[in-house]
Amino acid sequence: MITHATKATCRGRITRTVPFPASLLTVSATTFAMTLVLIAAAVPAAAQDRPLTADFPEVYRAGGLSAPDWAQFAGRGPVAFDASGNLYILDSGNYRVVVIDPQGRFVKTIGRAGEGPGEFGFTFRLVVWRDGRLAVNDLQNNAVHLFGPGGEFDHSMKLPAHISLTSIRPDPNGTALYARGSSSSTSPIRQALAEITGESPAEEGIDEFSIGRIDLTAEAFAVDLVLRAWHVAREDRAEEVSANDLLSDPSRIMSTALSSSQDRMFFEPTLRWDVLPDGLIAYADSSAYAIKLVTPGGPVVEVIRRPVEPEAVTRRLRSAAIEREIGRLSRTFETIEGGMPDDVRERIEEREFYPEVSVIREIRSTWEGGLWVRRPGEEPWDAAGPIDVFGPDRQYVGSFTAGATTMPRAFGPDGMVAYWEIDELDVPTIVVKRLPGEVR
Repeated sequence: MITHATKATCRGRITRTVPFPASLLTVSATTFAMTLVLIAAAVPAAAQDRPLTADFPEVYRAGGLSAPDWAQFAGRGPVAFDASGNLYILDSGNYRVVVIDPQGRFVKTIGRAGEGPGEFGFTFRLVVWRDGRLAVNDLQNNAVHLFGPGGEFDHSMKLPAHISLTSIRPDPNGTALYARGSSSSTSPIRQALAEITGESPAEEGIDEFSIGRIDLTAEAFAVDLVLRAWHVAREDRAEEVSANDLLSDPSRIMSTALSSSQDRMFFEPTLRWDVLPDGLIAYADSSAYAIKLVTPGGPVVEVIRRPVEPEAVTRRLRSAAIEREIGRLSRTFETIEGGMPDDVRERIEEREFYPEVSVIREIRSTWEGGLWVRRPGEEPWDAAGPIDVFGPDRQYVGSFTAGATTMPRAFGPDGMVAYWEIDELDVPTIVVKRLPGEVR
C-alpha cells in the first residue's frame, strides 16, 4: 500500500491521511496524462499563440487635408521601399510616383499623364528593386514601364491584349518580374480583346493559380511558368464571347465575367504568395496552415506549419456568405437600369461551398526575409485577423492579436514599414513606422 500523507484544512478541520492502492495511483496518473493531451488538442488557436506587442514608433507621415501639393494623394496606391529607405508611392489618380526620403522629406516625382514613353494612363501595380529601379504596370497603355535607379525612364514592355497580371513582385536576382495571372473567368473577354486588336489569341500560360517570370530585358514579351499551385478541379464552363459581342454590347463584359466567376465555390482556397529576398517563393494553396517555400521552377524545399486548424463551413456561414455576395453585387448593379438580373442572384444562391475556411489569408515577406502571415478574423471575410510572425530562420516568433495591427503595405530596411490611414473625409495619409528587431 502507498499512502497519500498530504494534510489540508477544510472548514477549519484537518483532513486525515487517506491510504489507496498503488494500482489506482498508476491509473490516475495515466488518465491525467491522457486528459492533458485531449485538453491540448482542444485548445483554440488563439490560446496557442505567443502574444506580440504592436506598439511601433512612428517615423514620419505624409498626406492629409492640409498637406503640400506633392503629398496630396488621390488614393491609397501601392508603395515600396528601396535599400536606402526611400519610399515610392504609386499615386495613380495624379499619374505619378512620389518618392519620399527616410526622414519624410519630398525627393521627386516620376512619370506624368500621357501615352508616350514613361507616361502613365491607368496605372495599377508598382514594384521597386533594392537599387532603386522601379516598374509600373499600366493597364490603359497595356505596358510595363521600367525606370532606372535615378528615376529616369528606361523602356516599356508592351503586353499582349489578352494578358492581365493581378499581382507582381520584383525578382531580387535580376531585371524581371514574378507575376500571378488573372482569373480564368475573364479568359473569354481577354481572348475577344485579342481578336479585336488582331493579336494572336494564345494562352498566357499563367492564371490565378500559377506564377510566371517575365524578363523585362527580353525583346518580346514572354512568360516562363515557375509555379503551378493546387486548386479545386472543376469543369470549365466559361461563357463564350466574341469580338462582335463586345463591340455591339459592351455590357457583355460584366455579364460574362460574373457568370463565369459564379462557378467558383464560396471559401475555395486561393493562391497566397510573396517572394523572399533570397529568391525563394513562399506560398499557400490549400485551406491548411502550410506555407511552402520553393525555388522558382524547382521543388519545394521547406514547409512551415502551425497547429491551427481550418474552420468548418456551417449553415450560418453559408447564409451569411450568400447574403454578403448578393449585397456586394447589388451595389455593383446600382447604376444599371433594372438592377441585378434575377439569374445572377440565382447563381449566387446555387453556388457550391468549399467545406473549410482557409487558415491563411495573406503572406508577406519582411525586408530581412521573415514572414508575416495573416489569418481570418471573427468572420472569414474580416481583414483584421491575427498575424503570425516567423523570423528569417523560419522559426515562429509570435502573433499579433486580431485588430492589434494590420498587414503593412510595404516592408523596408531598418525595420521601416508603411501603412495607409484615412480620415473622416477619406483623405489618405501614408504613415511610416519602425518595427522592433524581433519581428523584422
